[in-house]
Amino acid sequence: MNKKRPACALPAPSFLDRWQALLAISLLFLIPFFLPIPMELRRHPLIGHLGDQVHVPFLMILTLLMYWKGPFACRLKGAVLAGVILGAGIELLQLLVGRAANVADFVLDLAGIGMALGLVFWKGYKKSWGLGLICGIALLLSAQLYFLPGLIMGSYQTRQAFPLISDFNNPQEHWLWHGTYDAAVDLILIDDSPTGEGMVLQLESGPPSKWPGAKMQHFPHDWSQYKTLKVDVRHVTENREQVPFSLRLDDFQSRLKLDWASKSFIATNQWETFSMPIDEPKVSHGDRSLNMEDLSHFLIFLSDKNDSTVIQVDNIRLE
Repeated sequence: MNKKRPACALPAPSFLDRWQALLAISLLFLIPFFLPIPMELRRHPLIGHLGDQVHVPFLMILTLLMYWKGPFACRLKGAVLAGVILGAGIELLQLLVGRAANVADFVLDLAGIGMALGLVFWKGYKKSWGLGLICGIALLLSAQLYFLPGLIMGSYQTRQAFPLISDFNNPQEHWLWHGTYDAAVDLILIDDSPTGEGMVLQLESGPPSKWPGAKMQHFPHDWSQYKTLKVDVRHVTENREQVPFSLRLDDFQSRLKLDWASKSFIATNQWETFSMPIDEPKVSHGDRSLNMEDLSHFLIFLSDKNDSTVIQVDNIRLE
C-alpha cells in the first residue's frame, strides 16, 4: 500500500498548478546558467559585477519549485538535497558550454538553498529561527558585497579613461586591484612618480612564494585597436640593483585553456617605461593568438620567488 504523501507545510502558489507556468519558470531560471553570456554583459560595469549574485534567488526559487512539485514535492529534505546536487551539477555542466565552474558560485547556490529552507520553516512550520536563517544569510551576503559600489564606480571611471588602464590617481582604483598568492598590494602616495607627486601601485613579496603579483580585470575588453601596452616601473628593494618582473594578459578563453601572453623585464631603481607588443600576441603554452577583442585579465608578476622584492608601478596605458 502506497504511503500517503504529506501535505506541504508551505503551500505552493496557485499559478503553479498549471504545468505551462511551471515549465516556463524552470526554463527561465535554468537557461541563464547554461547559455554563453554575451561579451558586453560579461564586461558591463554594473551587470557584470551583479551577475554572480543571481545564483542566490535562482537556487532559492528552484529549490522551492522542487519542494512544491515533482518527486520531492512536500519533502523538504529531498528538495534541499536535490538543490545542492543541482547547484554542483550546474557548475560542472557549464564547462561543456564554454562557461567556467566556480566554487564561489556554488557557495552562492548554497546561500539560495538556505534561504528557501528558512522560508519553509518560517512561513510553513511557523519557526522563528527560519526568519533568523534568512536574515543571517542576507547579512552575510551584504557583508561580502560591501565593495560593490566602489568596484562599480571604479569600473565606470576606468572605461571613461580608456586607453589609460590605471594611473592610480582614481580614488576608486584600490577596489580594482588584487594580489595573487601572498603578494602585498597597496596604493601609496609618493612625491617622485613619473609625473611628480601622485599615487602608484606598490607590489611586494617575501620568500617563499609561488607567483606573487597583482591582477586587474575591470577595464574595456577590446584592445584590438592598439599595438603596445606600456607601463612605468621601478624597484625600491633594498640592496638590489635589479628586480625581474613580467606582464601577462589573459583572454576569456584562457580560463579554460590555461594559456596567456606574457613578457619579462628587469626593473632598476629608476623609473623606466616598459613596452609589451600586443599586436596579435601568441600565447605562451600553445600556438593560438590571444583574442585582443575579449581580454579578461591584466597581471603583473614578481619573477624572483626566493627573495624579498618591491616594485612600484604607474601609468598603465595602451598606444
